[in-house]
Amino acid sequence: MRKKHTRPLFVKLCAVTAILAVALIVHSCRKENKHDSPSMPEIAAAKAWYENTYPANGSTSGKLLTQSAGEHHDLSQWIKPDWQHVEMYTRLGKSVIELPIEPSAKFGLTLQFGTRRVDPIYSRSYFLLINDGQKYNAYVLTIIADSSYVNNDVSKLTHNTYRKHDPDFSGSVLYFTPTGAYLGGYAYKNGQIITPTTDAGTDAVQKVQSISSGKLTPNTMVQVCTDWYIAYFTDGVFQYATYLTTTCKSVDDGNTTPGGGNGGSPPPPPPPCPPGSHTGPPVVHPCTVQAVESINDGLKINNIPAPPPDGMPPPPSQTPCVVDAPAKPCPPDPCAQAKALALDAKFKSEMADLQSKTGLAKEVGYMINADGTYTYKEGVDGQAYIDLNPTTPLAGFLHSHYGGTDNFPTFSGTDVKAIYDLQQLGKVADISKFTAAVVTPTGSYIMKINDPTKFAAFAATNFSTAAKFQNFQYYYLNSQAANQHVLGKDFVTSYELALLTVLKDSGITLLKGNSTFTTWNTESNTGNAIVVTTCN
Repeated sequence: MRKKHTRPLFVKLCAVTAILAVALIVHSCRKENKHDSPSMPEIAAAKAWYENTYPANGSTSGKLLTQSAGEHHDLSQWIKPDWQHVEMYTRLGKSVIELPIEPSAKFGLTLQFGTRRVDPIYSRSYFLLINDGQKYNAYVLTIIADSSYVNNDVSKLTHNTYRKHDPDFSGSVLYFTPTGAYLGGYAYKNGQIITPTTDAGTDAVQKVQSISSGKLTPNTMVQVCTDWYIAYFTDGVFQYATYLTTTCKSVDDGNTTPGGGNGGSPPPPPPPCPPGSHTGPPVVHPCTVQAVESINDGLKINNIPAPPPDGMPPPPSQTPCVVDAPAKPCPPDPCAQAKALALDAKFKSEMADLQSKTGLAKEVGYMINADGTYTYKEGVDGQAYIDLNPTTPLAGFLHSHYGGTDNFPTFSGTDVKAIYDLQQLGKVADISKFTAAVVTPTGSYIMKINDPTKFAAFAATNFSTAAKFQNFQYYYLNSQAANQHVLGKDFVTSYELALLTVLKDSGITLLKGNSTFTTWNTESNTGNAIVVTTCN
């Protein structure tokens, strides 16, 4: 385009529900390593900390307090540590004080899901006070054994505590705060922790499996959902229930038993947070690479680390549930996009067509539509511009400059402003992938947006009014003149350096291609010299 012409562009623009119950039972005093009284200094300090942190508010042990529906009940006002029977040990680098629950509360837990319930006699609860050398944390640990593991020998329950578990232990391990907040749990089968699985789908799906006839038939899969509750009992008498969460999975419609499977093993305990959230600090996802090339997505597997062999897994974090922010798109990669264009036969064909017409006395071009089609545009003889008037948003535009010292051998200021004009009129499909290209008798160039936010600020500063754009034009032309007449640069280089100067911090990357449009290199201005970086 001639530098004298700055004519603007014309542009338009769930199947089954179940209940988890918790029943209360009476446990006898523990028999291992008892302390007759809290006389040891460590125990006295722990007792003082616990009673200061969880002070009694006047209720007696075993007396329930009313509470709003949907909230967990404060267990610290119902159950107390039995300070007469204490065990102390060190585990995982921390001091542990383990105590049974004071027996007058007649407290215990059992799980119920669907119509199945683990016998309350297979349940046992403890208080844990864990000190990392700086502070205490307190937990209620409940261990619920499977009937297959107990096998009519209830004394096996005493083999499993925070410090140890039987090599063949099967059952559930649940953690709560002393105020009753559920922190999460683990499931064991034959001494091995079970990795929980989730099925977040909501629609019925079909899977194809072979049958004895050798034919393939679709098996209809249905969603089976289980509502989990904690229901409390005193001495076997129901008191209240607290909802935890709902878990779902897809199963064959011929096997829709809640919880799935047979035998005495319950499913893994539900997570403490609703689907889509978790405890602990938010996870910062890596950015999502935008699709300009084929990208292979691998499977991501979340592994639960194996617990130490000498006991149960440590308590889950007490931090609130958090929802992670979605992954943001990665910053646009001009080189990757240029490499994709170098493989695009249609793009190269239209660029070659423009190259063949740089000898005309007019400009020609193509609008790249969002659907990937190209619309040919043609200017007027003797006029160094093209009127664009798209009716739908564009993915880019290509055009030619014809020869002569009065015309730009690279992009003009109006070419740069055209991206802003299209964007303001809603005629840019995706600014982070937008392609502006020019073919001149001396070279071919592409502009790509590497930072949409920077480009928006740059455009507002230089293009939002006629006066601002005029200053931008003067800056461009004065820089070119200085490069050519003061620094002695050749005609093409003087314009390239000037363009790179005015595009500094613009969020735009300038690329120069070879004559067949199969290789593109980025250009930058360092000390009045052009630095070339090869993309492909």
